[in-house]
Amino acid sequence: MEKKPNAFVVSLGYGVILALALIVFSLILFLLELQQKSWLAYLSYVILLIGIILAQINFRNKHLGGYIEYGKAFMIGLLTSLVVAIIMGIYTYVFFKYIDPGAMEEAMTLAEQKMMESGLSDMDIEQGMSMVRKFQAPGIYTIFAVLGNFIIGIVFSLITAIFIKKENPGFDQPVA
Repeated sequence: MEKKPNAFVVSLGYGVILALALIVFSLILFLLELQQKSWLAYLSYVILLIGIILAQINFRNKHLGGYIEYGKAFMIGLLTSLVVAIIMGIYTYVFFKYIDPGAMEEAMTLAEQKMMESGLSDMDIEQGMSMVRKFQAPGIYTIFAVLGNFIIGIVFSLITAIFIKKENPGFDQPVA
């Protein structure tokens, strides 16, 4: 009897590798002091997208004989994204709590500068900053990191599954 591939185990492996790649990328940006360059931060989305595509393609080719339905391709991407989101949430907490606790204060200063540059009044800036302060805690950042990574992963998985799916032609033939 042939053993069925376990989508979660495959997704777990790809999710861990992908999360490690994102952590290394994040640490490189931190060490080179480039984390405030928003255009570089978008590269993490490219890494996530490529990782999801690789997980889907490899699952299709190695475990399903080159064929995969849309739902199964989406599920692989979804599970991979879930693993990435959880690991990145843990990393985010550790980063803001222990590696660079001053990063939140830097983000606050940067946000205030952007508000000043946009021409907001002092009262509007103070209201905006008081709202931002409510969310300034490693735990809150962690929740946003998990949700953000997972939602982006879901969107990427929905889109990539369209292109990764490959129906088995043997099932499309009429029954005699």
